[in-house]
Amino acid sequence: MSLPLKISGGLSIVVGVVFIIVTMMNSLFQVGPAFEEMIDDFRPVLTDESLDTARADIAGLEAVGEEFQTAVVPGLAQAFGVTPEEFGATMAAQYPDIATGMAALPEITATFNGLIDTLDSQQELFASADAIPTNDLPASTVPWIITLSGIAAIAVGVMMFKPGKLWSILAVVLGAGLLISTFALSLPSKAADADQLNENLAPIYTQELIDGATQSLAVIGAMGNQMATEMLPDLAAQMGMSQEELGAFLGENFPATAAAIQTMPETLQRFEAFVGVFAVNLDNYMTIQPVAFTPIIWMMVIGGALILISGTYCLIKEN
Repeated sequence: MSLPLKISGGLSIVVGVVFIIVTMMNSLFQVGPAFEEMIDDFRPVLTDESLDTARADIAGLEAVGEEFQTAVVPGLAQAFGVTPEEFGATMAAQYPDIATGMAALPEITATFNGLIDTLDSQQELFASADAIPTNDLPASTVPWIITLSGIAAIAVGVMMFKPGKLWSILAVVLGAGLLISTFALSLPSKAADADQLNENLAPIYTQELIDGATQSLAVIGAMGNQMATEMLPDLAAQMGMSQEELGAFLGENFPATAAAIQTMPETLQRFEAFVGVFAVNLDNYMTIQPVAFTPIIWMMVIGGALILISGTYCLIKEN
């Protein structure tokens, strides 16, 4: 065998070795499953319905905060014959969780609105990344595809040192297959979208975000609990009303607050599930975050081209 033919076989071997090394250096057998698990968990969170529901929940909390300051405190103060300042001071002393929650609501709702807006803006990137390598094949198959392609390239390269056209033909098929499948599945654009999604999430997807959101939900939960178990029964007793009568009074005079009292448990449950998705996948994101997918895909393109060229060259020389 001539030196050029040996170089062609050696080139296929080198490509195969590079495929395997890149897979191992990027820990793709850990990254693939982590990526797939995170995508699976976030998929229901990033639907239009889920995001719209979250926005409606936040709007409800915003309305409560506004109504409490502008209507509930002045209205109840008037009912009890005291000034709003006096009533507010009494509230803060008797119901500290409510006072703390109401004071924190503007910042909490602004934070959650920002998070929802960020996720909404990433929907297209997420959908693209979710389709790696296809809508039906999970991302955990990618390291196997690259590794098996690398092993096949090494095997074909070794056999190209032997006489005959069969292994050169297989090299052409393998190289062409890598090129065609990579572009047919739009893997370069999907990888670029996944990298952009990774970059966009980096500033917000932190332990600090999760801790802050968890604390915010605890504040809202404590506020809702104290409102339902202490403030409302006390108000009913002081105003000489039954719980049903008080509920009707609140609904007529303070509709946002009355609605929030009814829906608070479900709202908190939805937000806890929302934050929980971030919390349980933080380790997955930390596994994925250092890896850039675009160079890996272009490595497959270049590798496929080199294998195709080497096989074609051998076929030409063997004619």
